[in-house]
Amino acid sequence: MKRRTVLQELGAALACLVLSAGCSNKEAAPDQAPSAAPAAGERPGAAAPPAEPVKLTVGHDLWIGYSGVFLANELGYFKQAGLDVALKPFSNPGDTLAALASNQLDVGLTTLQNLAVLNGNSETDVVAIALVDSSNGADAVVAKESIKTMADLKGKTVALTLGEVNHMLFLFGLEKSGVSPGDVKITSMSADDAGAAFVAGKVDAAVTWEPWITKATKNGGHVIFTSASMPDTITNSVAVHKAKIEAGGDAYKRLLGAIDRGVQTLRSEPDKAHPIIGKYLSASPEDVKGMLAGDKIYDLADNKRLFGTAEQAGPAVASMKSVIDFAAQSKLVKKAPAPESLLDGRLVR
Repeated sequence: MKRRTVLQELGAALACLVLSAGCSNKEAAPDQAPSAAPAAGERPGAAAPPAEPVKLTVGHDLWIGYSGVFLANELGYFKQAGLDVALKPFSNPGDTLAALASNQLDVGLTTLQNLAVLNGNSETDVVAIALVDSSNGADAVVAKESIKTMADLKGKTVALTLGEVNHMLFLFGLEKSGVSPGDVKITSMSADDAGAAFVAGKVDAAVTWEPWITKATKNGGHVIFTSASMPDTITNSVAVHKAKIEAGGDAYKRLLGAIDRGVQTLRSEPDKAHPIIGKYLSASPEDVKGMLAGDKIYDLADNKRLFGTAEQAGPAVASMKSVIDFAAQSKLVKKAPAPESLLDGRLVR
């Protein structure tokens, strides 16, 4: 991020989790109704806050691409938008989406691939309402100095997360190098644990993300393949239940507006933003700057272009199709959902 059987079991396990948790965890659903929609033409996030803040629980993993969310939370942009946002961290993007599907969260920040796996294995109305970022080098295969290329991984032990986007990155790199996945010894663990295992010298290579790429290169490792070789594929989204948008999308529109304010602060005041982001990622401001160089963070204007119009689909559909194709080829899904069905751009258009 061995092959077929494990991936099938992974998809089936997620489906079982979603179907069972949806029935048993209803008491945990934070389902406060949002206020009425703002007047036409108002910028998301600019509507007058309701008398009582709308409570939203947002699940996320610790990823540089969520910098706009971290800044919105720390700088009070959510509160100014009339929202009481609780951020809940998870180890993996897939964990976030499973919790969202079972109504333990209002919002999940997760990859398009995990969204495809969820919808391909269960009946759910979880969709992406915005794209947050796209990895452009911030996901990578790190290896010992003696391992120069992906081809050198034959017979080596590699840590990655089976079924997650780092697995997809790894398989793509192997294919380009003419190496069969069966020639590599894979041990499955979270991207954070994979990075830690590599730094500790327990594996020959790891497929991980920032901040672990930076930590690995500071501890005797180097990068042999990155997400820059598969642009606009490892993409993260803001995922919610479609029913909640239809019940009252204003709260989610204001959420996106507040995140957009965070992104604009990052772009206009990086010296102010980097230490705040570093606090969430346990990284120095200088390391944060380096991490951001490998990631494309989107604002609302970018999202309008990415989603396109109701009449003319934007690039987001192609990105979604690529991860659905991977999920289907890897036997991660029982059925391949239509890319357009997993994207709902009404709040960013």
